[in-house]
Amino acid sequence: LHDALPIFNFGHVSCNGAENEIKVIVEGVKDSVGLMSADLYPNDQEAFLKGEGRIKQVKFAARAPITQFCIKAPDSGAYAIAVYHDRNANGRFDKTGIGMPNEPWGISNNPKVRFAAPPVTKALFDVTQEGAMLEIKLR
Repeated sequence: LHDALPIFNFGHVSCNGAENEIKVIVEGVKDSVGLMSADLYPNDQEAFLKGEGRIKQVKFAARAPITQFCIKAPDSGAYAIAVYHDRNANGRFDKTGIGMPNEPWGISNNPKVRFAAPPVTKALFDVTQEGAMLEIKLR
């Protein structure tokens, strides 16, 4: 699958080559509607996947089949990112009546997920001054 991906130059408005810039490629975007929302989290299990625990959130127009953007980490170090396709652009990660995700989502490193969120350790990646690049597959 990776061989089929086109090479991106990251000309997105959010990318400027700053220190600690994370280039994100979100794969599996079904249609170009709504927003792609991304949350940056510290290496902290208590903060992971909790709105008040995120360091930063960015939202950009979703583009099929791949949405790309950049998010800047405050410093070099280990971080995790969670994304979701806010298809109806209501600003919330919609869930079903039984609490299951109702919008496509993904987590850095694409960890296996069964019935609960993975631990932050499965989602961590390193950001250096030169930055980082991630591919996140939507579920």
